[in-house]
Amino acid sequence: MVFNLKTLALMNLSVQLLLILLLNYAVFLAKKRDLHKHCTIIRIASVIQIAAIVAIMWESLLGYLGNDAPDLLFNMELLIHHSLGILVILLWIYINLVYARFIRSRGNFKNAMKLAYIVWMFTFIIGLHIYIQIYL
Repeated sequence: MVFNLKTLALMNLSVQLLLILLLNYAVFLAKKRDLHKHCTIIRIASVIQIAAIVAIMWESLLGYLGNDAPDLLFNMELLIHHSLGILVILLWIYINLVYARFIRSRGNFKNAMKLAYIVWMFTFIIGLHIYIQIYL
């Protein structure tokens, strides 16, 4: 089954909206001190996010950056969006390694989780702006 680019982008946007809902539900669970469910939901959301990056976003990034007449501001926005997305994944890996006690936390562990949440939300907002610029 072949999808056109706009359909793929809409599917990805739907996945991202679902992930934001999961992320906010996980924050709710953390505040309720249900850390086992919180961690499970964050891990599931992170795996889905990585799959979306590999399946859809990476090729899209390369396609837009490889354009013959690139818009410099748009390309900068794309690079910032993708760089922040990679930062979220790196933070997620760090948090999981600390939580599993493979490495020691440097500073307050909760600050890393809050930073990951803020960066993930900011990355989503930038991605939403990119989607609007391209498809609306």
